[in-house]
Formats: sequence, C-alpha cells, structure tokens
Amino acid sequence: MFKGYISNIIGRVQWTIHTRSSFLIPYLEQISDRISRKSKEPADDTLLTIIRKDRYKILGEFKVFHANEEQTYLVKMYKYSGLIQKVKQLFKNTRGFREFNTTYAAAMKGVPVEVPVAYGERKHFFTKGFYLIIRKIKHACTVREYFRSGVSPGERRDVLRKFGKLAKTIHDSGVKQDDFSLDNFLVYNDETGERKVILIDFERVLLQANSLAEKQRVWYLAKLNRAKRYFTYTERLRFLLSYTGGDSGYCKKLARQIETVTVHIQKKDAKKFYKQCVLENRKFGIFKNENYYGHIRKDYSPETLLSLLSTVEESTQEVRYINNFRIAHFTGRDRVEQNFKQVWMHANALFALRIGVPIPVGIFNRHSAKLSREGFLVSQIPENGIPLNQYADLHSGKNVILYALLRLAEQVSPFGTFSKDLSTHDFLVQMKGNRLECYLGNYTAFHMNHHPVQKNRTINTRIIKQLLQTDDT
Repeated sequence: MFKGYISNIIGRVQWTIHTRSSFLIPYLEQISDRISRKSKEPADDTLLTIIRKDRYKILGEFKVFHANEEQTYLVKMYKYSGLIQKVKQLFKNTRGFREFNTTYAAAMKGVPVEVPVAYGERKHFFTKGFYLIIRKIKHACTVREYFRSGVSPGERRDVLRKFGKLAKTIHDSGVKQDDFSLDNFLVYNDETGERKVILIDFERVLLQANSLAEKQRVWYLAKLNRAKRYFTYTERLRFLLSYTGGDSGYCKKLARQIETVTVHIQKKDAKKFYKQCVLENRKFGIFKNENYYGHIRKDYSPETLLSLLSTVEESTQEVRYINNFRIAHFTGRDRVEQNFKQVWMHANALFALRIGVPIPVGIFNRHSAKLSREGFLVSQIPENGIPLNQYADLHSGKNVILYALLRLAEQVSPFGTFSKDLSTHDFLVQMKGNRLECYLGNYTAFHMNHHPVQKNRTINTRIIKQLLQTDDT
C-alpha cells in the first residue's frame, strides 16, 4: 500500500516501517511500551525522553547510533480521553494513521515534507493505541524561529522566495493545512548545504484531488499573514511575487484580498481567546491558593508567577518590571480596573489580534485585609524591552520613535483606537538590530471598536503625534 514500507508485527503492535529505517525494528517494542507507560506515570528512562504531554498526545524523543552517527527521532502517541471517543475510533482510521497517510500522499504529490519513518497500531480489547515515528532533522528550525534569528538580508530573501514557491506547491497539490502558520514550516540545510523549506505537522491536514480554489488560497494565505509584523511590506510582496510566479498585477490584487481576510480572521481569534482565557482548557487554567485567585496561561508555571508576585507585594508602584515581566498593580480605584476578569479577557483579545502587545501571562486577585479589591496583571515583555519613558534617546530621536509608533498605529487601526490620555509609560521599545520596535505595554490604553479603518487611523495618528508633542513640553 505504501511504496518503500514493510509491515511487521512486534509484540502486540502492527508496525508499518520504511525499509531504509528497518534498523529501528529492535527498538520499536521498547519505544511503544515505554511511551505507553509514561502516558500513565512518569518514569526515568535512558532511551526515551518526554518532550511534551497533555490529555490528547504525548511527544517523546529517542536517539540511536547507526551508520557511524547518532540519529534522533520523535515519537508521538495519541490518546482519546473519553469513553465515547475511544469507542468511536474503533470504527474509523486513527489519528496516527491519518497523519501518516496524508503526509505520505502529500509527498507523492510533490510537496516537500518529512514522511514518518514508521506508524504503529496496538489493538487491545475495545481500545487502540497508535504511534508515529518521525526523523528529527538536525539543525532545523521553524520559519518563525529562522526570521527571528537575525539572519542576513540575502538569506531572508532566499528563504522568502523558497517559502513562496512552497506555499504555491502546497495549494496546487490540494493540501489544506488548517494550521497554516510560520510554526508549521521547517528551514534547514541538507547534506549538500542547500537551504530547504518543508511543510510539517499533518495532524490537521486534508487533501483534495484538485488544486485549491482562489478563495481557499486567500484564506490560508491570510492565516499566514497574521504574522506580518515579523516582515516588512517589501518582504511580504517578495513572498507573494514568488507565490504568483512574478505576476505583479495578480500579486497586488492578491495582497488586497489577503489583507481584508486577515483582519476578519484576527477579529475571530480575538473573540475566541476573549472567551477561552477564563476557562480551563489546553492553553489556560484557573489558579487558587490561600492568598490568590486568578487565571493563568499554562505555558508558565504557577511557581514562577508566585515568585514574581512575592517581590511586589509590599510595593506601592502601579507598574513594576522584573526580568522580562511587566507587573501591573490594580486596586480597583479606577473604573477600568474594577473588574479584573474583564482586564484579563481584554488583554488576551488584544494578544490574539497579533498587534504588538506583551504576552498576557496571568491575572491574580489577592485576598487582602487592607484593600477590598487588589489584583496583579503579569505579562511577558519582549526581550530587552524597556518602557518608552526610560528610552535614552526619547528626546533626541523623536523622528525614529514617531516612525516606530506610527507603524504600531497602522497595525492596530483595523481594530480600534488608543486612549486619549495616552502617555510614554504605556509603550515599550526594543532595538532589533538597527531598527526600533514599539509595543503597547498597557492593554487598558487601547479600545476596540467597529469603526472604519481610515477613521481609526486618523485618530491614532493624531494621538501619537500629540503624545510626542506633549512630551516635548
């Protein structure tokens, strides 16, 4: 069924493995047994290292020595948490098989991918276990990581050109990648030193017989365009020129369509995160102890956040910066601050818009005998970011600051306006090479609305210019 693959029953698992990777056969039973055991309880293991684990999936890593070199592989084990889901999957192909099959089929259509070296399925009474093994490419990084790493302009141009051609190949091949983002593409140099860009992560991929219609293409390109703040306008056009094969007229038309759909998707994302951030789910959690009640982003440990809070408990400052974190102290005296939950929801909605704000990490309501309402909003700011009012060239570099703030205003204008009482304390600045980037550090200094973009842009431009003029006086 799959060219180049062989079937082999090892233990209680039916494996499909590529002939070039048959040297892994002696390890397969150990891998499946150990990752299954680790799904129930952690255990020390010299062969398998768990990288990530949640209620739906376990991701592990193991290394073997073959052909005079150490090779690293990733192994996934999918799980169904509920009884109904476990019963349903008995009557259809498993998630592991679907990911393997779609990756293989995409490769057969000419899409550059890393096809899994093995797929395994374990049947036990009324349940199935399933495993996927993928070769880990050495010195590879995601496209997002690559463009954040400060590569040279020539390398950026080369990868953007290849990235645009790859996106065109994907859409021409009928591949519908629901998670079409910078994190699902890898950049690496192959054995000959040639720089490659490939598509990864086929968990949420569908294949259709024909190439994608233009409406579908625009939708997926708009999903990618949500990361536009990482690129200049020229770079985005360079990507689209590669995608369109150098057709500048079609490129400009496509750019306008993409921008319209991008704003629509960003607004949907904001509504989703506005609701999700106060619920218990994969991304967010609820925190309780004898001193605090609040909501947190699960990427950050409660212990880390509590250690930050312990340093500001006796402080009278409204905002403090510790390492790469901004901690805002709310007392409920201000009308905006009276509902800490709403502040948290608003912060996450803004972050979901991808408009240059810090990462909302957690909000905590403290049980205080001194104040009836007291809370702390913790956010992670960009590395080496500082408040604009502390920027050394605030007065001497007004033109540079104005340009950076107007770029930020352009990003936020499709969604709302800055507060009229804006101050330099509300912004953060960061040097990226020779370029100054501005971020909105204070979430409450931005108000979302449904006004036309041009109206918001005019208001935001006026507020920014007034801000710098006021600071001169």
